Amino acid sequence: MKQPLYIFSNTILKKKNDTILMETLADPPGDSDDCEPAEEEFLIGADIDIPKGEKRSFPVETVDSIFAFGTIRFNTPFLSMLSNYHIPMHVFNFYGGYKGSFLPVKDQRSGGVLMCQMHHFADNYKRLWLAKTFVEGSSLNLLANINYHKNRGASLNAEAAAMEEIMELINNTGGIEELMGIEGTIKKVYFNGWKQILKQPFNFTKRQRNPPPDPVNALISFGNMVVYSFCLNEIYHTRLYPEVGYLHSPGDNKLPLSYDIAEIFKPIITDRAIFKLVNKNMISENDFSVKNGSCLIKKPARKMYVRELDSRIATVINNRQNDRNMSYRRIIRTECHKLITHLQGEAVYKPFKSRW
Repeated sequence: MKQPLYIFSNTILKKKNDTILMETLADPPGDSDDCEPAEEEFLIGADIDIPKGEKRSFPVETVDSIFAFGTIRFNTPFLSMLSNYHIPMHVFNFYGGYKGSFLPVKDQRSGGVLMCQMHHFADNYKRLWLAKTFVEGSSLNLLANINYHKNRGASLNAEAAAMEEIMELINNTGGIEELMGIEGTIKKVYFNGWKQILKQPFNFTKRQRNPPPDPVNALISFGNMVVYSFCLNEIYHTRLYPEVGYLHSPGDNKLPLSYDIAEIFKPIITDRAIFKLVNKNMISENDFSVKNGSCLIKKPARKMYVRELDSRIATVINNRQNDRNMSYRRIIRTECHKLITHLQGEAVYKPFKSRW
C-alpha cells in the first residue's frame, strides 16, 4: 500500500535505480529549535521500513506523495522518477507556509473535463451555485464540530444558533464576494466558540493569518496547508484541473480547486486534530516560539501534529452517501469524482457532510 512521505530534516533527494535515496544534512542557521535525532526525521506509513543511518533508500513504488518541511535538494533525474511514478511533491518553508507543489504531467488529463470546468466557471449562475455548495458543506461540518462539543457539555448553544441563522443566508447570496462575506461571518462565530472547546488557556481570540500571532492560529494555518496538499493529491489523481476553482478565484499563485474542496474537510481533519492535541495535553505553549511576530510550531510538535493529520486522513468511516467504508483520503477523491459527474451533467453535486 502506498503511503505519503513526510520529510522534516534538511535532505538531499536522489534517484538510485527504482529507489528514493535520502541523505540527511545538518540544520542550517535559523532552524535551531529543539528537534529529535536525525534518524527519525522521516515519517512514513507503518508498512514501509526505513533503515537507520545517514543515508536511506526504499522503493519508489511504496510512496504516494512527498511533503517536505525541511530544506531539500534534488536534481532532474529525481524529478523524472517522480514523474514516471506520478508522485506529487509539496514544499513548505521553515515557518510551515506552503510554497508550492511539483505535479507530474498526467496521462489521464481530459480536455473535455477542462472545457466543462471552464464552462461552469464562466457561467456566473453555475459558478455561484457550486461556490454556495462548497460553503454549505464547509458550514455544516463546522456546525457538526460545535454540536459535538455542545452535546458533551460545552456552552455553545449561542454559537450553534447563530451559525444556523447565518447559514440560511447562503442560498440567497447574489455574488461570490457576498458569499465569502457570509462564510467569514460563520467562521467568526465558529472560532469564537473555540474558547469553550479548548481546555488549555491559549490566548486565542480570533482567526489571524499572515502571520499567525499565537499557537492556535499557527496550528490552524499549518494544518490547513497540509489539508490543501492532501486535496491537491487527490485532485491530481483524477481528470480535474486544480487551476480552475469556483469559490476561490484563479491567480495569486494558488490552485483554487484544492482550496474549494479543502473547505469541506478542514473542519474534519485540521480542527479535530487540534482539539485532540490540545485537550489531551499532547501539545502546549512550550511547543511554540515567536520570531518576527510570527508564532512557529517547534519541530517535535510539528512532527506530532503531522502524525495526527496523517492518522485522520487515513481513518476509515462509513460514508453514508454510498454506504461504503472509506478512508477520508478516499472520500476526498470520491468528492472529486462527484464534482466531475456534476460538471458533465450526469448528477447533482452534493458535498460530504460529517456525522458529527
